[in-house]
Amino acid sequence: MNRPQISTGVSEEKTTLIRWLQRFGSRFQTGFIVTDPGAGDDPVIFVNEVFTAITGFSSEEVVGRNLSFLHGEETDMDLISEIDQKLHSGMPANAEILNYKKDGTPFWNELVIQPIVDSSGNILFTASFILDVTERKKDESLLKLQEKIFTGINAGVELGDLLQKICDVIESYFLAGSICSILFKEKNGSWTVGAAGSVPESFLQEMLINASTVGDEIPEELGIVENILDNPEWVRRLSVSSMFDYNASWSVPIHDSEGNLNGVFTVCMRKPGIPTETQMQFLEKLPPLIQLAKSYYEQQEQYRRLAFSDPETGLPNRYAFLDKLKRNISDGGEHFVAVIEPAEYAKIVDLYGRDAADELFIQLGKRIGKVGNEKLNYIGRFSSASLVMTGDSGEGDGDTFLVELGKSVAEPFIVAGQEMFITLKIGISFSKGDHTSEEELLRRADIAMSDSKKKPGNAMSFYRGLHNEESVKEMRIFNELSKALLAQEIDVYLQPKVNLKDGEIIGFEALARWFSSVLGPVPPNLFIPAAENMGKIIDLEIIILSKVMEWQQKREQSGEKMYQVAVNISVHHFFDCTFVEKLIKLTTNYDLSPKYIMLEMTESIGLVDLQKAKLIFHTLNAAGFEISVDDFGVGYSSLSYLPQLPLCELKIDRSFISALDEPGTLAVVRTIIQLAENLNLRTVAEGIEEERHIEILRNLGCKVGQGFYYYKPMPLQEIERLLAE
Repeated sequence: MNRPQISTGVSEEKTTLIRWLQRFGSRFQTGFIVTDPGAGDDPVIFVNEVFTAITGFSSEEVVGRNLSFLHGEETDMDLISEIDQKLHSGMPANAEILNYKKDGTPFWNELVIQPIVDSSGNILFTASFILDVTERKKDESLLKLQEKIFTGINAGVELGDLLQKICDVIESYFLAGSICSILFKEKNGSWTVGAAGSVPESFLQEMLINASTVGDEIPEELGIVENILDNPEWVRRLSVSSMFDYNASWSVPIHDSEGNLNGVFTVCMRKPGIPTETQMQFLEKLPPLIQLAKSYYEQQEQYRRLAFSDPETGLPNRYAFLDKLKRNISDGGEHFVAVIEPAEYAKIVDLYGRDAADELFIQLGKRIGKVGNEKLNYIGRFSSASLVMTGDSGEGDGDTFLVELGKSVAEPFIVAGQEMFITLKIGISFSKGDHTSEEELLRRADIAMSDSKKKPGNAMSFYRGLHNEESVKEMRIFNELSKALLAQEIDVYLQPKVNLKDGEIIGFEALARWFSSVLGPVPPNLFIPAAENMGKIIDLEIIILSKVMEWQQKREQSGEKMYQVAVNISVHHFFDCTFVEKLIKLTTNYDLSPKYIMLEMTESIGLVDLQKAKLIFHTLNAAGFEISVDDFGVGYSSLSYLPQLPLCELKIDRSFISALDEPGTLAVVRTIIQLAENLNLRTVAEGIEEERHIEILRNLGCKVGQGFYYYKPMPLQEIERLLAE
């Protein structure tokens, strides 16, 4: 396999591309870097403002330099080498790596790098996206610690081993060579070692002596000694010379539930310095976790209640539920697992807060615990928004179970002093004595619950293997679509709009098409909803608009006939605060008159926020854009707001055109066309596939149409050949 060549020199293509990348990258909310691998040491040629905000390096300080200026003492150079190998092979790379800001502060960088190649596969540039995920890494470390503590407690791990795991995580979070100790104060005032596996014995003994000497003088908050050698008091106390290998000491007190000093944990580092804000937050969150582990061994029963109960509702938590389910499975027999979520949970949180939602779960847990012909069902808290239940499958069917659960919510709940009715979305999986793990049963029930959310009212879904396949397929589309948007893999097809009188092309509608290099062709009815769910629909529509305008710009520069192109705009994009500004800026960038772009909106757009919609419509109209209502007649009633909006066109949905032979449908189409004429709007018939429908539409007064009878959607190259004929 031949590796892609690195493009050297400055071609017109590279010049045009870097200008586009600069405009493109300036709009990102993540750091964006462009380097030129063909110019010596792969220098930086562009960074956006977010990069400067993250790293502290200005554009002037980094342009022309290799990105190695972000490396430092703890940067994983082996990982850097792996990334370089991928890039030189023309492959994208992503990684989480420790980098350093201008002031020397380390930060975890979530790095995504994409080589940009020309039509021959030669690498022109590399585009990198960076995101400071230090805060997330801190939270991940804390979550992993919590998981290790809870798992260790349940498994009967010794306290010293649990505390040493905490020390290991702390040491891995800070610079190499750091050491950590946890010391506890006994009731008699002496100090003992909780964990200090990496601390030299001589150093540890001095630390114990020092703790006993200091006594109650240990700081109430975070105690920082930035440079031990500059602190005479510490030099006096720490007489062992080997200690001076460690030049900074950060100590945090540990208090018991009554606020009394119970211990201290200390991190010592070889280099002087003070903790960053993120490190300080990390350190300050550890004492409660350490105290929790210690308290378990002092008051085992009390700690077990904390470990296996949801503190807000008193219900068993996820860990307790999994333990119960595991024991049920090991006992044999058939069991069900049901994940239950009130459909109104999010609204309740928004209106009344999480405390009110927790109160709902307390009441709901009591009610559904009685469901199932007085069988002993076990109820737990699965997540902030859902409960989970398990019990014997026994006899009976899902319909009976759903009816019983429906009855449990037939009476109102009292939430924040208000009566409130709720509906339940339920997902169920079954253990058939096949030793399926408890985690897998819970996962399957959760998948089924997601399916039940698509149904109205009280709804239940049972896990089927197909659900899992669909979820995998959906996730693959999500993952590949993100890459496709970054790589501009979305193509534009145009479908001609014609004059129904003579068939002459008068304009086009732009349609998005995706031919994934991994998934193959992906239908729009799959990837467009995926883009909406991912929050990427704006990115998708900007790509379509840009490619349409680029095509129009080339035609105008060549002196060829210009055509208006209609582009669909989603509700999410339309109400985005930067929509109008971005649209006008795009036409300016392509030196294109707005009259060549028609914006197609669904008829429901005015029902979201009519006043705001009117303002945006008038702004667009004043800027020179024409606006069309797409798929008219199949959605919400639009008659009340149509006269209030500066529209130019109504598009009659294809479902009406295909049924023109039916008297009722014909009457609806006639009414739409008459309505449009009264409002001084033109009508466009979509989906014309049969010649006999054309004469009907002409007689009704419709002047423009599109559909397979005339032309199918075609890529831009085919459109050019068509127009040249």
